Amino acid sequence: MYVEAGGGRGGPGSFAERVTVARTAVIKVPEGTDDALAACFGVAGLAAWVPLVWRARLREGETVLVLGASGAVGQIAIQAANLLGARRVVAAARDRDALERARRLGADATVELAPAATSDELAAELRAAAGGNGADVTLDPLWGEPAIAAAKASAQGGRIVQVGQSAGTEATLASATVRGKALSILGYSNFSAPREVRAAAYRRMVEEAAADRLTVDHEVLALDDVAAAWERQAAHPHRKLVLRP
Repeated sequence: MYVEAGGGRGGPGSFAERVTVARTAVIKVPEGTDDALAACFGVAGLAAWVPLVWRARLREGETVLVLGASGAVGQIAIQAANLLGARRVVAAARDRDALERARRLGADATVELAPAATSDELAAELRAAAGGNGADVTLDPLWGEPAIAAAKASAQGGRIVQVGQSAGTEATLASATVRGKALSILGYSNFSAPREVRAAAYRRMVEEAAADRLTVDHEVLALDDVAAAWERQAAHPHRKLVLRP
């Protein structure tokens, strides 16, 4: 089987039994790989793994904060951080059940993103969960208020990799926070990473999955159910919905 190396800008849709893709855009998947997991890693997996290794340059022994840990990207990021040598992994999300799942996936601590909490209150919780010194690396698919709190809770020289805006399109960061902590805020999207970086990350994820060290909650649906699947996806089901032709 071959999987498209995610991150392309547009092109033909893939909700079909057959789709044309460039030969240079596909990666051969080892025999025995679970098809559904292979599909999950093609987009969500890359959005979790590549920011840590390529943008943040995560180093062994660092502390990682994963915002939005309830979704597929967050679930994979928790496991990726551990596999890449993080000393401590903190998961933050609004859903309590999802936070319990995050612990099962390897999070050392969890923080509930309570809507009523101020950024200062949330920052204090995040900093404490990170062990008191703050997070060295934050994976942020949320932006908005959680990103402000994460910046305040970052360690000196911390790196925040921004991958999405589920909580808001804007975040106002105080200059003193950025300057005082010497923060780096790094933008990321799958198409911005070189193909060889995506391919290497994808192969590593498949290997870890084959060894039962990496997974993600997912559900396989028939291609005929695409309309219903699309509606469910819009409601953030906290799992990947995989269409099988």
